[in-house]
Amino acid sequence: MDRPKTAAALALAGLAGHAFFLPISIAGMQLALAVAAAGVLLSPPRPLRTPLDLPALAFIAVAVLSDALSPYGTPGLAAATLWRSVLGFMIVGHALRIAPDRTPQRLVVCLAAGLLGAALVGLLQYRTGVDLVHLLGLRAQPALVEAPGVEGRFGAMGFFTSRLTFGHNATLVLALLGGTLAADVLSRPGRVLVAASSIAGLAAVAVTFDRGAYLALGVAAAVIILRSGRRPLALALAAIVGLLVLHPAVRGRLGSAFSAGANADRVFIWSRSLEIIGDHPLRGIGFANYPLVCGTYYDRVDPHFFMRTWAHNLELSTLAETGPLGLLALFWLLIAAARMVLRSASPFAIGALAALAAWFTMAQVHDVLYDTKVMYALWFSLALAWSPAPPPARAP
Repeated sequence: MDRPKTAAALALAGLAGHAFFLPISIAGMQLALAVAAAGVLLSPPRPLRTPLDLPALAFIAVAVLSDALSPYGTPGLAAATLWRSVLGFMIVGHALRIAPDRTPQRLVVCLAAGLLGAALVGLLQYRTGVDLVHLLGLRAQPALVEAPGVEGRFGAMGFFTSRLTFGHNATLVLALLGGTLAADVLSRPGRVLVAASSIAGLAAVAVTFDRGAYLALGVAAAVIILRSGRRPLALALAAIVGLLVLHPAVRGRLGSAFSAGANADRVFIWSRSLEIIGDHPLRGIGFANYPLVCGTYYDRVDPHFFMRTWAHNLELSTLAETGPLGLLALFWLLIAAARMVLRSASPFAIGALAALAAWFTMAQVHDVLYDTKVMYALWFSLALAWSPAPPPARAP
């Protein structure tokens, strides 16, 4: 068996599947990632390290230690290992090193195809509320939610079960696709597919009515324009955004993002998170333990308050769960990722930086760190932009 060729084939197949399923299915993206990992294990590149190894291990170590020392015990294993999506960066990054030439361009095309399908389903959901996954027998109960402020319409969810997850995931994918278009590294058919997917994706995100995604798309567009300096792209983005804002419900949701009255729920959540931090200032309550602990604090003020997940803010959730050490470790990881992208010579660096900026924007008002469907999209974008030195030639 020709190990390098077999490994390269596994890497390409796994990466293509992972890219396609990123906007569609958590099971599909993880199974495909396992195929890519098999290729890396079969013929590992040298050296087998990335710029994010140390900061990622530091954050994981603090997360595990915080659970071990928590007075509240530990959450279930699935919750305690929410950091595991960072393996996506390691696997994709190393698999790209052994995959055939122009694999990154192929992956962007696969990603665009996946987003196009998910976006079309989301737009259909907005009009009808249909759950295609349920109709196919892959989900026991239909998943749907009424569109905020639009009677008789439904929030787009694509193939997921949450309009917010779909909106956040698609926003990161759109940031990467927009940066790729700005870098002009695709063939003409590829550019056409990516452009069509981006337009459909923007429309689908619009009807998720996700205000965090709206703001993040604006930040991503600003990053792409500033880093690429492409005036035609700026005009095209402005025109598309202008058309979307013509929708009265979209315009209303975007305007409410800056209204104190419309965000009273977040003021409540942030106030309770500060109380948790005040009671556990050094070691926190344990990574992923926030949903187990917050009820006690919420019930003192409003026993009927229903959103009992995390603090809807990256810094507050991290401080509450892992203390200052965990927040420092997380910032080390994010700063290392930003430095890696800024120093990269990859044509996909613009899109990756836009995706990172969009993710950080959404993380100020949503719990995206704990949503693996969103985190896999972020790590994929960053891995695509990593451009390590080529490995030394193998001895004959």
